[in-house]
Formats: sequence, C-alpha cells, structure tokens
Amino acid sequence: MSLCVDIRKDFGNFSLAVNFETQDLITGLLGASGAGKSLTLKCIAGIERPDSGRIVLNGRVLFDSQKGIDLRVQDRKVGYLFQNYALFPTMSVKKNILVGLHNEKDKSVKETLYNQVVAMLHLEEIQDQRPATLSGGQAQRVALARILVNRPDVILLDEPFSALDSDLKAELEPQLLDLLKDYGKPVVMVTHNRDEASFLCSHVATIQDGRITAFGKTDDLIDIGLRGNLTREDLKVLLSAFYKQML
Repeated sequence: MSLCVDIRKDFGNFSLAVNFETQDLITGLLGASGAGKSLTLKCIAGIERPDSGRIVLNGRVLFDSQKGIDLRVQDRKVGYLFQNYALFPTMSVKKNILVGLHNEKDKSVKETLYNQVVAMLHLEEIQDQRPATLSGGQAQRVALARILVNRPDVILLDEPFSALDSDLKAELEPQLLDLLKDYGKPVVMVTHNRDEASFLCSHVATIQDGRITAFGKTDDLIDIGLRGNLTREDLKVLLSAFYKQML
C-alpha cells in the first residue's frame, strides 16, 4: 500500500508545495510551527483543497486537479487524529467510537468491529465513561479506536502527544508504535520533536516554509546531523546536500 502526495496550495502570504511518497511505513513530517505540516495532513484528508496536484492512496485517486477529482472527506478512507482528539463531550466512550461506524448498516458487523477495537486498545472498563472523566492517555486511545474501527487505508496523526505530559508520553509512545506497526498501512505523523520522530518514524520529511527540504530514512537524517551539535546554517547545508542525493 502506498500514499503519493504532490500538491500545491497558495494561502496568500504562505504557499504550500510538497511532494513525497510513502508505503507501509510511519512517515514523520518534521518542522517548526507554521511550516505547513498540519496543512499537508488536511489536504490529504480533504479538509483543505489544494490548488493543484494529485493525491493517490493505494492506486485510488483522492485528488487530481487536472481531472477534476476531489473525493469527499467521508469517501477517502482516511483516519485523522486531531491534536485535541476531538471527542464528543456529551457522548460515552462507546458512542464516540461508534461514530466511526455511522455508515455501517449491519448491526452484527458493527458490533464485531467495535468489540475488536475495544479489546485491541484495552478500553473495556471505560466504555460508559464520558471524555471529561478520561485521562490523557485514555482519551488518545478512544480517539484512535474511533479511527481504527472504520478500517482506514491511511492514518494521519497531528502531533498525537502534544496534549500529554512527558511521563505519559514516554509511556504511550511504545504502545502507539506497536499498534501502528500491527496496523500495517501507511501512517503520516506531524511532529516538531526530533526525538519523537526518531523513535516512531521509519522515514522523515523535514518541512520548512511550506517546502520539503529533505526526505529519507530517519536514521540517515540523524546521521547527517539532525541530533548533532550543528548550527542552523550547517544543518541547512547538510539537509540540502542530502535532498539533492535523493533526486
């Protein structure tokens, strides 16, 4: 399975132009705030419409400006985890998860899929609780369950640990990594944290001012200085050289 993204969008004082391809891997979009990471996810999900380009998921065209293709959000089979998890406060955990199955008409299929994801994420004991009573880790797992129950073809994670303290983040990172590896489909994760990208992502695309400045295996990018004691200018030179090698 693969995700191919080649899009451009002009926001007036900011322009986005990104081009990358990923397969059954966890790909990190690494960059500072305002670099265009979350905008890229929103274009893939269909929340934002690019001005031009193509987005192809497993051979299925989600967006093609030349052919006039622009699938609706609900038709893209994309799972999107927002920074704040976006759980419905008046619904129980169970009802929040079942929102992901609103298009499934067969009650037995719906119940089977629900039970599978609840067991996978160990949510049995909190099914009747509401979001306000959940810990940060529980809320994250509920939001992931709502995504996974719909069996998406790609998962988009927008800074999944930004709402968690450092201790809880350290506890949940290995759990999320195991879950995503078992999922076995493309995952694109936005982060501004290099250590987070190093631990979770097999590949990384670094983004600056709406442009991808480097793309490759995470270990390779680290080797050329992402975690070294380099100046900003030194790092720019190294990343530029690495990017040219990838072309």
